Amino acid sequence: MVKTRVLRCFQVLAVAFAVSGLVTQAVESIGHSSAMLAQVASPAAPSRSRATAADLPDVAIETADGTRTSFAATGGRVRIATMFYSHCPGVCPLTIDALRAIDRQFTAQQRARLNFVLLSLDPARDSPQALRSLAVERGLTSSRWLLGRTSESDARAFAAAAHIQYRTLSDGSIDHSTGFVLVDGQGRLLDRVSDAGDTTEFVVAVRRALDQQ
Repeated sequence: MVKTRVLRCFQVLAVAFAVSGLVTQAVESIGHSSAMLAQVASPAAPSRSRATAADLPDVAIETADGTRTSFAATGGRVRIATMFYSHCPGVCPLTIDALRAIDRQFTAQQRARLNFVLLSLDPARDSPQALRSLAVERGLTSSRWLLGRTSESDARAFAAAAHIQYRTLSDGSIDHSTGFVLVDGQGRLLDRVSDAGDTTEFVVAVRRALDQQ
């Protein structure tokens, strides 16, 4: 009789532990699900962002044809500015392709009010001759396209303002992010995109700026 009661006690305890284990698993499952929902509800920041009030610095520029100018002197028209380097093996050619694709979305009248400014991330090696050779190779010889270089310090300042990050690697190549900034005729930053693969909304901003020019 005593053995029967002891056995029943053990059975009751076993059931209780089993239920406790299920409750613990359920609580952990709910917590895991809540964490997943929190991740879904808080997506990563978009690659496109509105420009801040800070303008791009007025850096001195030596163009592909050897002319000395400055970023402010390129004003008077809506501009799309970016940074690149002439011996870039992959990203920069795609960046130029993306800019040309943007340009093709506008009418001839709109394009007449739109300029492009491409500043070198490697001013030491991107001589005017190197930049001119690239301009000829890629068909960027129109006066609407300015390829130029500035000093190392000005390149860093311009890149920081344009939200473009870069570093020189041991083999001489440059690891860098991409990005376009939209500037109006008065030099005010209007919009920015950090993903050259999706420029749909950026093009809308460019068109709006051209209509207001």
